[in-house]
Amino acid sequence: MMPIRYARRRAHFEGRCTVEEALDLTAFLAADADAKVSVGRCTGMHAALVQVLLAHGVRVQGRSLAPDMIRLMPILGGAGAPSAPHDLAPEPECLS
Repeated sequence: MMPIRYARRRAHFEGRCTVEEALDLTAFLAADADAKVSVGRCTGMHAALVQVLLAHGVRVQGRSLAPDMIRLMPILGGAGAPSAPHDLAPEPECLS
């Protein structure tokens, strides 16, 4: 099984998605500005894929319960992510 399965206008991330998928994902997103990405079955994603998604402005759909993906959801703007960056927990003040 391939880590990213492409169907009409949607890329389905499944399992651990590696750097080798970056070029195909870039081509898929460049060919269709309205393409969607689903991460519900994704357990991990290489940083190169995160960069591709951010560069194309894709907000992911679905919600993975994998710990690595839970940490990425606020960055990718997917389900369960804050609606705006200011909704993230503030950093503690430096008392120096």
